[in-house]
Amino acid sequence: MSLFLNRSKLKIIFSLLIVVMLGILAFTLPIGASPTADCEQFGTGYISPLSSLSISFTCTQDSTVYFGACDSGNVPDDDLFNITFNGAVVSTNSFGGGREYVSIGTASAAAGSNTATLNSLNTTPFPPATYSFAISSDQGAVSNYLVSWCGVDYSSSSACSVAVPVFTQDKAPSAGTLELRVQFGNMNRPEGYTIQTWDVYEGQQINNDTAVVPAPQYVRVWWQPDGSTEWYLLTSQYWTGDGTTKSEFGVSCGVSSPSYHTSFASAIEASKVPTLNQ
Repeated sequence: MSLFLNRSKLKIIFSLLIVVMLGILAFTLPIGASPTADCEQFGTGYISPLSSLSISFTCTQDSTVYFGACDSGNVPDDDLFNITFNGAVVSTNSFGGGREYVSIGTASAAAGSNTATLNSLNTTPFPPATYSFAISSDQGAVSNYLVSWCGVDYSSSSACSVAVPVFTQDKAPSAGTLELRVQFGNMNRPEGYTIQTWDVYEGQQINNDTAVVPAPQYVRVWWQPDGSTEWYLLTSQYWTGDGTTKSEFGVSCGVSSPSYHTSFASAIEASKVPTLNQ
């Protein structure tokens, strides 16, 4: 299950003093922390754009853990992040309509020491990248902390996680890498982040391999043969190449998701994929 956090902020002048204060506040006592929760770690601060931050947390027992990260700076809607844990993306944020949306995801964490990674995903005209993150076995503690630092408007009605099975109708012509990626928004050409990665051997056929997608989103499967620097789009069953979202594979809440059916024969070089125009 994932939740969305949203907020609306007025544009204000970016202040270096505030950024310095945020750095000082990093890893301070969390607001909304649960005294009975496990695996907790909270932080607010800043990192350089496109850099990463390792986050250590300790669990007293094997636990289901919730993860969330948001843009906490005083320049609204400019910093994009994700959190990865055990090779999977467990939280992302995005912007739309003057609001911020944060997907709070879950993962199983073993008892003992664990490490997650906060990643800055974009450059910004107002560096550094200002963040707040929350990790806890208590979902409420995570959402309360993010609300306290990133906005007061909060909704759990418009988000979900959807399992998307992937099939290839033919076999890989060579060894390489497949990635299922989520796009930021309907019209945005660059994919926002990678949900699932497959290391593929020559002759392998993908058969009902499932990726869990925070919805609603559009997703694409990309292919890179070993030894190549090029990425190729493996088109879904909806692809017509018309440059509209009708050609995109959409994942929605409350609707059973079909499988993403594709083939290596359908591969289109990334530079030749039409930009979405409507």
